[in-house]
Amino acid sequence: MNLERASEFLNSYLDAEYAESLASRTEPDKVLGERRRGSESFFYSTPDSPMSSVIGRRPGYSADELAEYAQSVDQVARRVLFLVGEYEHPEWGRLFAGYVSGSSPRITGAYGLKLFVKEIEGEPKVIAQYASEILKPAPPVQWVHVQGARTDDLGGLLAVKALSEPTFKAHRLDWAATRESAD
Repeated sequence: MNLERASEFLNSYLDAEYAESLASRTEPDKVLGERRRGSESFFYSTPDSPMSSVIGRRPGYSADELAEYAQSVDQVARRVLFLVGEYEHPEWGRLFAGYVSGSSPRITGAYGLKLFVKEIEGEPKVIAQYASEILKPAPPVQWVHVQGARTDDLGGLLAVKALSEPTFKAHRLDWAATRESAD
């Protein structure tokens, strides 16, 4: 796997996640379940490091409830992929980190998640999710483990692919520093 393939994979995942987010507000349970399975197919989950979708709603929404909930669909946005970094992790080996935005229109200019991708049995998979720590000043952005494997000690940044610059100032500065720090 290389930066280009990791970027394509992450964008495909973000498309699937967005489809699930829209379905959670507009579609019956059956369709939402299909979208959830689609987004979760990008994850590598083990008993020791489980991963699952965090998007959802209670089952059994009536057509009227869905119609009412659909009015809030403008609060959902597709996450932006800002940057993909390639690392040589001491435990995981070649690892890619995708820096992505928040999932609502108000926060698509700021970091929301860092998704770690590893090739598993010949296929890329998201192995971990970290969230930006909003209570600690940035830059640098502090990241907190959310789910999946722990990848805390990343090792050296080998290469980076900058795709889109965040608009949130502290994250833009962090983005520039990460982009310039590749070996």
